[in-house]
Amino acid sequence: MDTAGRTGLASARVASAGRGGGWLAAARRRIRQQLESVVRAHASPRRLGVAVAVGVLVGSSPFLGFQLLLALALAWLFGLNRLAVLLGVQVSAPPITPVLLFANLQVGALVLHGQFRSLSLERLRALPASEVVGALFLELLVGGLLVGGVLAAGLGWMTTRLVHRYRARQHVGAFLTPEQWEQLQARLDTLPRSWRSYARWKLRLDPVYALALAELPEDGELVDLGAGMGLLPLLLSLRSPSMRLRAVEWDTRKADVARQLLQGFPGTSVDVGDARRYELGSPLVVTLFDVLHYSPVEEQKAWLTRCAEALQPRGLLLVRELEPSMSRWPWTRLLEALAVRVGWNRGDGVQLYPPAEMAAALTALGFTVDLRRAGSGVFRANTLLVARKGAPSSIHGH
Repeated sequence: MDTAGRTGLASARVASAGRGGGWLAAARRRIRQQLESVVRAHASPRRLGVAVAVGVLVGSSPFLGFQLLLALALAWLFGLNRLAVLLGVQVSAPPITPVLLFANLQVGALVLHGQFRSLSLERLRALPASEVVGALFLELLVGGLLVGGVLAAGLGWMTTRLVHRYRARQHVGAFLTPEQWEQLQARLDTLPRSWRSYARWKLRLDPVYALALAELPEDGELVDLGAGMGLLPLLLSLRSPSMRLRAVEWDTRKADVARQLLQGFPGTSVDVGDARRYELGSPLVVTLFDVLHYSPVEEQKAWLTRCAEALQPRGLLLVRELEPSMSRWPWTRLLEALAVRVGWNRGDGVQLYPPAEMAAALTALGFTVDLRRAGSGVFRANTLLVARKGAPSSIHGH
């Protein structure tokens, strides 16, 4: 079968996988699309936080029966995300409604009269109905503004933070069209469950892919040394089909997964071998993500120099490694060592060559180097080195 035939067959398999899953998978996709529309519409996380806060304030008001209409009117008037506003209104949904009304009433009575409202039947029966309704409504209104204001500020701030974190973790999708994103999911669906779950969590939580995609060109040749299961070549094959990609991995299990993910992409190859001794040629880009530290430091220095010399003029070198100065605790290093011990990664242990020292060495070779944070939490020590060959020499940090 020729290349075009193999590509068509692979595309057909991917399209079939993307359509599979039945009504339950379709429902999950629709729900996910609706949630993504909430966090993407009307721009910034702060604006979405404001939308939720407005909804919470309306939901805390005593205008029962009119809260949804009022919320939609305010969303239209101020150009806020309607779904986010309606989400905020749910602060008063049953079974929370009586609790919220009681809190509003007592706070309102305390502010207006200096004491809490007695809700005994004898006390209420002694008052005219009009006075009861008027007094209770005013207390509910004042209390709703105060209690609702506190809740709106807290939940609005929380929404802003959560949306910011969500976008930081989901940013890979910003570099793919909706069709390319569906192809990515379809290809991941073909993997065994354990590999599929790992790949999806990796793409969701690891910021290095988006940082890399923002730097990598749309054309030229890239060599990914220590490619693992091939996630970076897969993303690039989808985003930039004209790129020529060579993925190098010495773990045959991961190389087999990479071949499965990259099947049918012309110009893409997966080579099994020792990336330290791989014949580089003259690529435009070389990437080494989380692989150098499995070799002795002197060997890392020689390996890095060989990659730098092989690059074309104006070529790009991307390296992700651990920067010890970025974290007080060695959690990342311990986790990497554990991964070697259990056999998930292969290597001679974990030996750190700090990215700051790499940057100094590459600058001496005529590179311009940026150091960027590429991790968070226990992985906060992860740092991405972005080095461009033949540019004015300098080091920048982010």
